[in-house]
Amino acid sequence: MSTPHPSPVSEADAMSTAAHAAEAPVEPSAAVTRRARRGMALLISLIVVVMLALLSTGAVMSSMQDFRAGRNALVEQRAFAVAEFGLNSEISNWDRGRNLPPPRGMAIGAIDSSNVFVAQGDTAKVYIQRLTENTFWVRSLGRASIGNAQLEAQRQTHMVVRIAYPSINPGGAIVTAGNISVKGSAEITGNNTDPTGWTQCPSIAGRDTFAITYAPGKDVDIQKPNLVTGGTNPDPTAADSNTYVRYGTETWNSLVANADIKLSGGTYGPEPVGTATTCSAGTENWGEPLRGGTGHIKGCEDYFPIIYVDGNAGLSKGRGQGILLVNGDVRLNGNFQWYGLIIARDDIVKGNGTFDMWGSAMSRNASVNDDNSITGNSFFRWSKCAVESALRGSAILTRTKERSWSQLY
Repeated sequence: MSTPHPSPVSEADAMSTAAHAAEAPVEPSAAVTRRARRGMALLISLIVVVMLALLSTGAVMSSMQDFRAGRNALVEQRAFAVAEFGLNSEISNWDRGRNLPPPRGMAIGAIDSSNVFVAQGDTAKVYIQRLTENTFWVRSLGRASIGNAQLEAQRQTHMVVRIAYPSINPGGAIVTAGNISVKGSAEITGNNTDPTGWTQCPSIAGRDTFAITYAPGKDVDIQKPNLVTGGTNPDPTAADSNTYVRYGTETWNSLVANADIKLSGGTYGPEPVGTATTCSAGTENWGEPLRGGTGHIKGCEDYFPIIYVDGNAGLSKGRGQGILLVNGDVRLNGNFQWYGLIIARDDIVKGNGTFDMWGSAMSRNASVNDDNSITGNSFFRWSKCAVESALRGSAILTRTKERSWSQLY
C-alpha cells in the first residue's frame, strides 16, 4: 500500500502566504500595556488626594464655624444673664430716696445710672429714668468678654415699674372714729406745717385742714380751745372702717406685708443708726427726721420705713419717720418725735412727757373702749410734706400690669 505524499506547494503560493503574514497586525504584550498606564495612576492619586484635602478643609471650616457660633451664642447668653442680673439687682436694692419729690428725689425725666459688677470681664450698667411721679423706666445693659473684640457681646433688657403708693389723705392732724379728750397744755393744729430743714416740701402742695376730724355722734372734749387751731369736723368718713384699712391700691394688709420692721407689742425708743453716707438696718432704727444738730445721722434722712407693731405700742423716747402701723393702742410716754403717719387699730393715749408730731395720727377705735386721751406737753401738727414723704419714701416697687419687661436687643 503506498503512502500519500503532500501536495507540492508552488513557490508563488509560498511567497503570497508570507506577504499576507507580514500585513497582519501584531498584538502588544502585557508588559507594554502596564508601562503605558503608569501615568494615569499617578494622576488619579493626585485627584483623590486633592479631593480628600478639600473635604478635610471643609470639615475643619465647618467645625470651626460651629465652634465659633456656639461660643458666640454662649457669650451672648452670658451678656443677657448679666443684663438680667443688673436689672433685678437694681430693683431688689431700690433706693427709696428716688421716690421722694425733688430736690431730694428724682425729677420727672431725670436719669440716674449705676454700674453692677458681676465678674471679671462681665458688667451690667443700669439706667433709671423717672417717667411720672409714680413710674420709672429701668434699663440694664449687659456686656460680656469686655476687651476681646472678637468675643464681646451686649444685651439690653428693660422693665417699667411703679411704686406701690398708698393713697391716704387724712382729714386732720388727728382723725378718729371714737371719743377724744384734749387736756392740759396739749396743742393740735390743722395749719399745714413743714418740718424744719426738709428741702422737698416746696414741691409738695399742701393746704390747711382741721385739727380734729371725728365720727359724727362721738364726744370731743377740749379743755383749752385756744390751743386747738383749725377746729373740729364731724365727718362720716371718720366713722367708716375702710378709711383706716384701704388706701387706694394698697391696704392695711399689704402695708403690713411690706413692712420693713415688724415688732410684737411693747415699749420702744428708736434712734437712727448710721453715718453721714450709710444707714444701718435695725428694729429700732426708724429713720432720721432731723436735719442737723447733735447726734444727727445724715445717712438715714431718706429712710422712711414701714413699722408694724402687733399689739400695743409704747413710745417712750427717741425719734422716727415713715408709717407706723399699730395693731392696738398707741401709748405716748416720755419724749418722742414722729414725722409721718400713725395708724392705730385702737386708741391714741398721751400721758407724761413731751410728744412732737408732724403729719397725722389716725385711730380706728376698734375696741370697746374707744376713748382717745391727749394730755401733757403734746404737739400734733398737720404736715402734708411729712405725710407725702412718708408715703412715697416707704413705697416699694411693683411691675406694671402689662408688658413691663422686654429684651430690647
